[in-house]
Amino acid sequence: MLVAMARTHEPGHQQAGLGPTGLQTLGDQVTRLLSQLRRHGVRHWLERERDAFVQTLKITAGCVIAWWLAAEVVGADLPVLAPMGVLLTVTATAYSTVIRGVQQVIAVLVGFGAAFAFIRLFGVNAATLAVLIFAGLVLTRMLRLPPQNVQIPLTALLVLALGSGYGFARFVDTLIGAAVGMALNVFVLPPRYTDRAGKELADLADELALLIGDIAQGVRGEWTYDQAHDWLRRAREVARGLRDTQETAEQAAESLRFTLRRPDTEARLRQITEAATCLDHACHQVRGIARGLADLAAGARGLPGADTRLPTAFPELLRVVSRAFDAFSRLQVGQGSARDLAGLRAALREGEQLQQALSSALRESPSPDLWQVHGALLDDCQRLLYEVDPDIGPHRAAIPARAVA
Repeated sequence: MLVAMARTHEPGHQQAGLGPTGLQTLGDQVTRLLSQLRRHGVRHWLERERDAFVQTLKITAGCVIAWWLAAEVVGADLPVLAPMGVLLTVTATAYSTVIRGVQQVIAVLVGFGAAFAFIRLFGVNAATLAVLIFAGLVLTRMLRLPPQNVQIPLTALLVLALGSGYGFARFVDTLIGAAVGMALNVFVLPPRYTDRAGKELADLADELALLIGDIAQGVRGEWTYDQAHDWLRRAREVARGLRDTQETAEQAAESLRFTLRRPDTEARLRQITEAATCLDHACHQVRGIARGLADLAAGARGLPGADTRLPTAFPELLRVVSRAFDAFSRLQVGQGSARDLAGLRAALREGEQLQQALSSALRESPSPDLWQVHGALLDDCQRLLYEVDPDIGPHRAAIPARAVA
């Protein structure tokens, strides 16, 4: 949840208002948070959110330092502008923070110079105001500043209203804020976003585990096409969430610039990339299960829609698959643990036994019309377990090396 809040301050992020959609999104985040607390406990949740807490505290400390420098060292009349500079400078990665800091300083300097020159030549009037705003926005585009960066016209307007003395003070305070922001993000625990990407992957694996568990519970008794269609919808939502996580992984790759712990971070990034591929494949398999159940309930493709009974071992197999992805989720947080790895292997062993029992039940089934769909469902479950197998699976690199050791 902290991560979702932090994203609203990143460049290019469009913050939604609290309309019906915004309230629904907020409600979904709260529901997801409560679900994570129930599944993992407060301690594990705090471990997931540790990096977000650290970065929040670091930015807060930077604002305080910038305020003190502006007020006590420089003696600024409006020291509040310095912490504002920190907030405007600190962005997603150390590299982008340096770029943003330089842009902020240049923008304020250009705005101050343009306003000072126009006031000396043409005085303060409506025409000067219009020209300054227009020229400031044009310069923003010419200098390739982010669209939301309006420092040039904003500084020009403030100089126009408050005088050139304010413009110089704003430049000094912006310089202090930018310097503090860049120093913090480059030298003091620079955000690497590998932990955040791992946390988002863990959340997605959690959602898959919860979805598979709900399917297991649903198919124990009577179930309908609407239920299966809802399971398919949820699987597609997880797949969409995976695309956001892949963007975070790209940020993590950018965060390798200006970092002093590059080898460790590169290894963690490779693990995250492999885990994302694993979950992408898993999403396809879960969607296949939900689609097969929907076809079975609807009587599509010549299937007997009135008979949605499944072999008794199938819900148990789904429950074991859910446990496996729950353990895989825990392994994506930090360096994982041997305990979580043992839990994953235990689920895989139980799953293998259930697969054998289910295969025998399918061979003895008196309903040949159902062999195809039941066999496809079993195959999808087998593939799901194979995807997260830490010993013979295709994504062994998705398991943290320290957990395996």
